[in-house]
Amino acid sequence: MEKSIGKKLFRGTLVVVIVGIMAKIAAFLSETILAAYLGTSYQGDAYYMVSSIQQVVYPMLSAGIWKVFLPIYKEHITKNEIDKAYRITNKAISFFTVVSLIVTILIMVLTGPLVSLVAPGFEGETRRICIILVRISAPMYIFIISSAVYASILQSHNKFFGSQIREVVSHIPTILAAVLFYKRFGVYSLAIALVIGGLVRLIVELPFVDWGYKYKPDLKFKNKEFGVMLKRLPSALISEGVTQLNTLIDKAMASTLPEGTISALNYGHRLMNVFSGLLSTSIATALYPQMIELIATKKEKEISDLIVKIINIFCVLMVPVTFACVLFRSELVSAVYERGSFDADSTVLTSGVFALYSIGILFIACNTVITNLFYGYGDTKTPMYISVANLLINVVLNLLFIKLWGANGLALATSLSAFITFFIRIFFIEKRIHINNKSILISFIKISVASVAACLTPRIIFNFYSANKFIVLIASGIIGVLIYLIMLKVLRVSELNEAIAIIKKKAKR
Repeated sequence: MEKSIGKKLFRGTLVVVIVGIMAKIAAFLSETILAAYLGTSYQGDAYYMVSSIQQVVYPMLSAGIWKVFLPIYKEHITKNEIDKAYRITNKAISFFTVVSLIVTILIMVLTGPLVSLVAPGFEGETRRICIILVRISAPMYIFIISSAVYASILQSHNKFFGSQIREVVSHIPTILAAVLFYKRFGVYSLAIALVIGGLVRLIVELPFVDWGYKYKPDLKFKNKEFGVMLKRLPSALISEGVTQLNTLIDKAMASTLPEGTISALNYGHRLMNVFSGLLSTSIATALYPQMIELIATKKEKEISDLIVKIINIFCVLMVPVTFACVLFRSELVSAVYERGSFDADSTVLTSGVFALYSIGILFIACNTVITNLFYGYGDTKTPMYISVANLLINVVLNLLFIKLWGANGLALATSLSAFITFFIRIFFIEKRIHINNKSILISFIKISVASVAACLTPRIIFNFYSANKFIVLIASGIIGVLIYLIMLKVLRVSELNEAIAIIKKKAKR
């Protein structure tokens, strides 16, 4: 069983990582093109506020559905109860289609109050444009919610490519709209592209559902098993919604700051997500179905060892990235965004936000995996309470820091709240399984020492010798990686030796 799960996890993670790289490339291409057209203007603020609403509602519904539907469906598939799996799927798709229609109608009817709530600082033309963009883009939720159910069943069948490729193609309409239609139709073409992107997200998944299942509408929701799923759903939705709401609150508060602040927060957060989201999301996505199998067979020791190993791997990958993002923040932001309407002033505004968001990437990644572990045990209430605590901590810190450091204070508050709630999650998960915190702490200290040496050395070198930003980034990356690997070897970080052993084994094969 352990070898089988290990192989599934490795293959699933590899597929999700590869497709994730494709998705990040598509997302960044989209972001850089949008930055060139929108810069940090009032139209950019209006569009990115609409995008922020979508980034709250979509992950909330998508992740909420994924975490309560997938365990039930996966259990039926494991027991070879195919008919029951299909019935619960038909009910889920039908139910969430109805929900998505209601959500769309509410958004279109209550657009004015919604914009006032999420962007209280918007006035005049910025507010008017934002209201129009919200109404235009509202129908996308009809497609993306159904897409979340199909993604869950694909992952239950270990079809990770089919479930993840949607994240690649969903960016294509935005890229085309910006390049082909923005000059003629302006920012409104980008809102239409969001709707088309939602439809494409769903359509691209359907050919991968190739094992005989065909959707049949089923509006008979009075079912014991479906009732269990619906009972767990509200707390899962609140948990995921609160997590995403933190970002929206940052931007709502930023709407009271000077023009361009919301755009800067968006660019900084997106750039941070490239470094934090790629591997962490890939591992968490591939890990969840396999984690459920271990929980079902009550292999607590294996689960504990797996969680410690994943956290240590996150440390190896993300601690040096954090130092690099802080020390090379200006070069990174400039290299990615500085063109067109995104000028040197935009780089200054965005780079500080980006650096302070980056402080929290390790804890955000670890929080995702630990939260999934709660869901694997069928516990949706504990992560909900922790998410609410995270929201309250973030709001308090936002109110304190925004007066001191403006947009930078909002980013710092997000990172600190992720740091605090990481330890809260560890405290509560240890009531179910033992976590070897000593092992994690020792690895973290060793990795931090290696990271400081790896990142500080090229930073000092290029402080004395000025060069083109692209040369600085490439040369610093090469120097930093070499120093980092040497330091990990000297400090005997076990994850490096295991990675080398895996590579050697694969090479021999």
